[in-house]
Amino acid sequence: MDDQLLQLLGSLAAILALAAIAWALKLGQGPVVADAEEAFGPAREADTGFDPAEATVSQDGAAAILADAEGRIMVLKRHGTHFAARMLEPGAQAACSNGMLVVTPADRRFGPVRLDLGEHAQAWESRVNALG
Repeated sequence: MDDQLLQLLGSLAAILALAAIAWALKLGQGPVVADAEEAFGPAREADTGFDPAEATVSQDGAAAILADAEGRIMVLKRHGTHFAARMLEPGAQAACSNGMLVVTPADRRFGPVRLDLGEHAQAWESRVNALG
C-alpha cells in the first residue's frame, strides 16, 4: 500500500475513535433541566429578585416556565452551554397545540420558546396571555 493511503486510513480511524469517545461521554450536548427544582437555579441566577415558587419543565429538558409568589412569569431556554432567561411582560404571547406551548416574550430578540408541557400547556397559556 502507498504511504499516503496508510496515513489517510490511520487519520480516518483516529477521527472515528475520537468521535466515538465524544459520543459515549455525551459531549457536545447542551444542558438539560431534569425537574422543576433544578429549573430554580438558572432562574435565580438570571434574576436575583426572582424567587420561583413553581416550574414546569419541557419534556426534553431544554426549556422551562416558572412563576414566583407574586405571579411574575419567567421562561428559560437552552442557549449553547447554559440557559438564557426572560421575565415575561405585558405583550408576551402564548399559544398551545397538542401539549406544545410556544411562548413569545415581548422582547422579540429573545425569540419564541417551545415547551412540550403536555397537560400543563393550556394552564400556562392562559397565565401568560393574562399578563396583558
